[in-house]
Amino acid sequence: MKPNDRFSFVKNNRVSQDTSSMVQCYLPIIGQEALSLYLYAVTFWDGGQKEHLFAAMLNHLNFGMDTLLKAFKTLTAMKLVTLYQQGETYSLLLHPPLSTQEFLQHTVYRTLLEKMIGDSAVAAMRQESVEGEPISVALSQIFPQLSDESASQETSSSQSASDDFDLEHFRQLMARDGLRFQDETSDVLALFAIADEQRWTWFETYQVAKATAVSQVISVKRIREKIAQKPVTSDFSPKEATIIREAKRKTALQFLAEIKQTRKGSITQTERDLLQQMAALGLLDEVINVILLLTFNKVDSANINEKYAMKVANDYAYQNIRSAEEAVLRIRERGQKAKTQKQNQNQTAPAKTNVPKWSNPEYKNTSSAEELEEMERQTLELLAKLDNGGD
Repeated sequence: MKPNDRFSFVKNNRVSQDTSSMVQCYLPIIGQEALSLYLYAVTFWDGGQKEHLFAAMLNHLNFGMDTLLKAFKTLTAMKLVTLYQQGETYSLLLHPPLSTQEFLQHTVYRTLLEKMIGDSAVAAMRQESVEGEPISVALSQIFPQLSDESASQETSSSQSASDDFDLEHFRQLMARDGLRFQDETSDVLALFAIADEQRWTWFETYQVAKATAVSQVISVKRIREKIAQKPVTSDFSPKEATIIREAKRKTALQFLAEIKQTRKGSITQTERDLLQQMAALGLLDEVINVILLLTFNKVDSANINEKYAMKVANDYAYQNIRSAEEAVLRIRERGQKAKTQKQNQNQTAPAKTNVPKWSNPEYKNTSSAEELEEMERQTLELLAKLDNGGD
């Protein structure tokens, strides 16, 4: 969009100029620039009689182009305006704002407003409840050509349209499964944004939120990581395929418990805290499981090397490792790099000397080929035990 681009208003698209709900509900959220743009469009609407330049908007509102674009994005996000583009020409479709009470029935809009002006201010805007039985007549009694069924369907669809993220049912499932928010206001807004981006229903969003929760707390960060997962195509060896399969089928706590069981140990509180720390980085359970397996194969012990595990976890988080497949490929790459370095060291090895290697400040202790083979053997043995125990 450029200042010299043209736009026209859509015909037969006049909306009410009642600005009470715009000022009361929308303004704290959308800001003064977006409100000014909306009022300009409503006021200068001409029924699509002719085309206009966006430069006219910029001149009248005293906006820069960046401000105008941001205002349009805000209005389209709040479903107050829709822009249709055809080449360098645009059509501007206006939408009427929700009434104050309709706005407050919309879970996400209400949450946004509460975040801007506070819960008490929003509560004061609510319409008071009326006692007694309502006196109403079915539409079909006045217009016999309508059936009760069609009238009820029309009513239910209009009600559901006002709230496209069913937070009430979302909360009910959370209570059933023992889940909770870390910060309800920010989490609800983030979940709505995810559902909107992915075109998910509230139930689809809940399923992913439940699968990625950390200690019964919904983790928006891990939901984002789950969404960002990409298919990995590679020729995995049987051992690698086994690692991936086992890592994907268990939670991190289950996986750790089974490893500890094979070594006749039990999970310590510090190890539970370690899982929490790795999950807080955004790592998914399948990635954490690969880290656990890698860490346990470094030492012959029933206890995890927490410092090494966190070092690997930080590296994986930095490298955006989001799946067991990517984690296994990362291990493969590091193994190949270590072998290459070993080969290069052997080729450029200096003449024999009586001075011990460890006295050389540039000496690096790397595993021998025999040690790497032994590590692979231990990995297979541990995975075999996990596989048999998981069936």
